[in-house]
Amino acid sequence: MDILLIDDEPVFRKGLAHIIQQHSIEFKHIFQADCGHEALSIIQNEKNISVALVDINLPDMNGLALAKKLMALFPSIIIVIISGYDDFNFTRQAIQLQVFDYLLKPVAPSDITYLLNKIDNKLIDETSQKKTFKNEDIKLSPLCLNAIDIIKERYSDNTLSLAFVSKELFVDSSYLSKQLKKQTGKSFSDYLTDYRLNKAKELLQQTTINLSIQEVSTKVGYANPHYFSRLFKLHENLSPTEFKEKHFKNQTVF
Repeated sequence: MDILLIDDEPVFRKGLAHIIQQHSIEFKHIFQADCGHEALSIIQNEKNISVALVDINLPDMNGLALAKKLMALFPSIIIVIISGYDDFNFTRQAIQLQVFDYLLKPVAPSDITYLLNKIDNKLIDETSQKKTFKNEDIKLSPLCLNAIDIIKERYSDNTLSLAFVSKELFVDSSYLSKQLKKQTGKSFSDYLTDYRLNKAKELLQQTTINLSIQEVSTKVGYANPHYFSRLFKLHENLSPTEFKEKHFKNQTVF
């Protein structure tokens, strides 16, 4: 797996490369380009580039235009925009392109580390999806992956909603809802519910911590434990208490 840094400032590229080399992701090669045309040439010749960090202000073309071209020609490459402009219009355009992330200069080492961790998680998720859907040609868009990331990060918040996630991603809620349904087969509500209930099952199966049903309910984003219990039973055909007892009974048997 290789990475390409596209920026016309050699010192900035060198600093980025140094941080990336220290990260746990082991990129075999870190390529550098100072303009859009050089970047395109490198990607066409090097077949293992998985990630491209693209500065908006390039000498020969707009970075967003380059990102759009890269996504059209090489859709599997993860695109990250880097900009020295704190301008909502640039952010909005980047979101519409569905790039993986958008970083503002000056970029702190912690920002790059956080970004690479996200890339790590994305690649792990994609590997998992390929295993789960090995007989289907399924690929989630960056928009849906970002929405799912927010669900995974904030599922314990009982106020989490489609409206909140849409606002975070700068997209219309009905558009996001349709894309999730189209690509995952689930509505936002169903996806969130399934994720929360799976987390609840993990908590109920814990042997080191004996959580009450109310505590489990709160931890997975349900303020009302009675509603949580009804929902759990509807999906699992067992109440949370019954599920917990059955699990520990089976553990005792084996």
